[in-house]
Amino acid sequence: MPMEESKLLHKRASMSRSRTGCATCRRRRIKCDEGYPHCLRCLKAKLTCEGYFHAQPSTQTSSCKPILLPKPGGVCHMTSLAWQARPCPRYKVARLSTPRPTAILLGETEVENRYLKYFHHETTSGFQSAYDWTLWNRLVLQGCHHEPFIRYAVVAIGALHKSMPISSPSGEESLTKNSQPMAKLHREFAYLTYGKALKYMQQAIDSGTGLRHALIACLLVVCFETHTGNRYKASTHAKYGLQILQQWRKSTPPQIATSALAPPDVEEDIVEAFRNLDIQITTVSDSRTFEEHERSMEEDLPIVMSMPTYFDGLETAKMYCTIIMRRSNHFMGTTWTRTRPDLLTRAFKTQEGSTLVSLGDQIHTTAFTVDDTVREEQKPFFAEVVRWLEAFEPVFSRIRQAGHVSPRKYVIATILQIQALCLKITLAGVLFTQEILYDEYLPEFKEIVRLSADVAKICHSNSSADFWAGSFLLDLGLVMPLFSLILRCRAPVLRRHAIDILMHWHVECWWDPLLIVALGRFVMEVEEVGMKDEFIPEESRAILTAKSHRPPDRVLLVQCVQRTGGPGRGLTWTERYIKW
Repeated sequence: MPMEESKLLHKRASMSRSRTGCATCRRRRIKCDEGYPHCLRCLKAKLTCEGYFHAQPSTQTSSCKPILLPKPGGVCHMTSLAWQARPCPRYKVARLSTPRPTAILLGETEVENRYLKYFHHETTSGFQSAYDWTLWNRLVLQGCHHEPFIRYAVVAIGALHKSMPISSPSGEESLTKNSQPMAKLHREFAYLTYGKALKYMQQAIDSGTGLRHALIACLLVVCFETHTGNRYKASTHAKYGLQILQQWRKSTPPQIATSALAPPDVEEDIVEAFRNLDIQITTVSDSRTFEEHERSMEEDLPIVMSMPTYFDGLETAKMYCTIIMRRSNHFMGTTWTRTRPDLLTRAFKTQEGSTLVSLGDQIHTTAFTVDDTVREEQKPFFAEVVRWLEAFEPVFSRIRQAGHVSPRKYVIATILQIQALCLKITLAGVLFTQEILYDEYLPEFKEIVRLSADVAKICHSNSSADFWAGSFLLDLGLVMPLFSLILRCRAPVLRRHAIDILMHWHVECWWDPLLIVALGRFVMEVEEVGMKDEFIPEESRAILTAKSHRPPDRVLLVQCVQRTGGPGRGLTWTERYIKW
């Protein structure tokens, strides 16, 4: 057969190239297995699967490069400035529903839709949704149908979250040979889509869409940064959102600003989210001024004054607990410059690009000296916590003793009790210049461990729970109270029980339990050198004084001090790198 005829027959026998495969396989002219979100053929060839979105073929293999994330003075700062410059338009907030992203939205690719569905699943299932998740599983998902910046941000967060169980050192999921490449692909797609979200956020800001969109944009940036493991960057953007709310309060008549929890046209769930983030900031790293703490501390005073003798239910108790905790944490912020904790630290070399957190930056500060003014100012805040515990006791007892109560209510009530007991101890510690004084609260420490074990047992009994979904939480859970216990309680058995609980717990917003375990073991190792008959004397008790961290590295330079002599002398520092 002539060569020309053979070529002609071969040409006629060939089939048209598939238009449904991934962009990489289409460019290589091979059959795609069309796996989602990325095909296995690309993984086996060690190529970056470019997904199923409409992309123009290029002449060489390319990979998605992470974009630069917003920095201080970036997107959210511009959001704040935009709110100052433009009045908030009046529009009616749509009635909330729980949209199910089954159909592909206009302009949305199938890959994006799959990540959107994944986000929907993670925020509507699992035991972590013990709190009301209206913010994520209703309000934000509804916004995906109306605002491109919300949709792209949610897709990016879903893609980033999907990489976490695969790549997390604490994940119990068995690692296959393809899991790490898949996690990398999820992250690359997340950063690519996040870039689109930032672009549309800027457009929304420039068009003056109002306070509500500015706050939602801040929350989405906070959530994305939280998933990257950069708690300090997430904290910075949370502060921008709080500044926007403070500007609204300043520009609103006092009688309206005091009586309204949320600005007009902004759902209370959004404001509540920032209240919770405000608390988170004070527990991690807080550089705000004395005046800022004082102003925030006074905002909720009228609400606290109206706190009932007994709560009528769990929701009321939770609302007052959040307000009291926020007030108390800001009060502690006003004491940091006056109790001179800086005298317990010494300078040490830090890595380039790292964030340094030292005594006087968060509520786990230890005082070097305490005057009568601080002692008098502490009394009403301590009394507020005691009042809350008394008002909550009937509700707590009823829920704990009822045989038919739902696990959700049981867990919420127990966590609220744990947090209130922890706050009581932390507030008392504002006046302590000796670590041995924390021994007075041994009964409370025992109760915190017992209740935490109860919560952990119930949560682990739910086999469908994905504990890495904790990254969506904005409330404090168990990690921070157990961290306080490990630092302040010197009973070896209780400390080790707390560490055991944390070893099998999930990330809560900016609180990584494995990091806390590593810190706890470091402090215990330093202290227990001087332990006799399971008692640690005052001169052996260590105070955590400084931490230097460069996220997302899982290495931390940490410093602690022991007061081996009298005040101002005999201080002994220990510095060490820890990994988790």
